[in-house]
Amino acid sequence: MNKFEIGKEYFSRSICNYDCIFTIKITGRTAKTVSYEYMGDSRRSKIRVDDSGEYIQPDRYSMAPVFRAEREVQPEEDPAAEESAAPAPVAENAAPSKVVTISQPADDGSVIVMIGQSVERNCGACFPLEMGTVVGFVDIPDGVVLRGGVFALVRWGYNPDRPERVRLSDIHRRGWRSANGSPLGVFVR
Repeated sequence: MNKFEIGKEYFSRSICNYDCIFTIKITGRTAKTVSYEYMGDSRRSKIRVDDSGEYIQPDRYSMAPVFRAEREVQPEEDPAAEESAAPAPVAENAAPSKVVTISQPADDGSVIVMIGQSVERNCGACFPLEMGTVVGFVDIPDGVVLRGGVFALVRWGYNPDRPERVRLSDIHRRGWRSANGSPLGVFVR
């Protein structure tokens, strides 16, 4: 039977969006409960068991993610490291590089995003427009489970202490519409 183990990460895919993946990291457990970090918060849930093994459901709503012990995040294996047995030469006393190269598409439908730029998020009629500021960028490599890419770190007005990652390809010019005509999304101001 699959069981949760301390120190390991587990994932669950969103029911609505296959590319949306939730992860938890187990920090402790007892026979009946498990403690974990989920979306930046420390939580605890009762362990449930079925034919596949242990599972937990942190939230109680119809499409809430379910984390199963069989869905462990696997560490990435570097195929280049396996091919070359000789270690790469290392310069002694070399300062680490702080240059990050981020390429953005330059077609006529693209937008250039910069640090300090104001953005707004339109989530629909029942939600007010959210204003934010781009505070940085992060380039995440593709993983075994999670899709990587270049993300802008946006500090939204409702939660200024926790910047949120927004994929650069999801930030659009004002007035942009999706293929089906939806005006929802993140836009530069």
